Amino acid sequence: KNIMQIFEFHFNPKVKSDLIFNAFCYDPQNIYEKRLGGLYLAGALKNVLPQNTHLLEHLTQTIKQQYYKNSLRSPAKALQEGLKLGNTFLENISKKGDVSWLGNLDFAVLSLKNFELNFTKTGEIKIYLLRRGQVIDIDKRLKFEEIEPYPLKIFGNIVSGKLAIDDIVLVLTEELLIPF
Repeated sequence: KNIMQIFEFHFNPKVKSDLIFNAFCYDPQNIYEKRLGGLYLAGALKNVLPQNTHLLEHLTQTIKQQYYKNSLRSPAKALQEGLKLGNTFLENISKKGDVSWLGNLDFAVLSLKNFELNFTKTGEIKIYLLRRGQVIDIDKRLKFEEIEPYPLKIFGNIVSGKLAIDDIVLVLTEELLIPF
């Protein structure tokens, strides 16, 4: 039986009071969620203001609730719907006058079911595929569009692909980036 394993490694670079990082791993909890597979989110927020200390958690919960809302959708469609709601969440924050997170948010969202990977990202976070000794920069496949002010669209295109046994997907924040 092919088993996928998820590991989180948190490295603690020099602590910065205005930088927060978090990773969120959601494995399916019931038969309905199993139809959509796992949802994995990681992000960093630089130059954090006090009102944004929980922005990553709120954004994650918004995307997760929409992702698992309807198990009859495909994982790619569920991710698209989750990201649409995530964009609305971020747009509402900016409409209230808080745009301090713009340009400071690095965030990746990945879904995985039966070796089918769907992902998107915003900011300087990087997503690599390690396959048979090769390091492949898979987020280069994302086509980035200019961020339009209204409606705000932080998360845009989704890349989909199939993983092989023994593949490793690596998500790195800007602070951990090493040139490959």
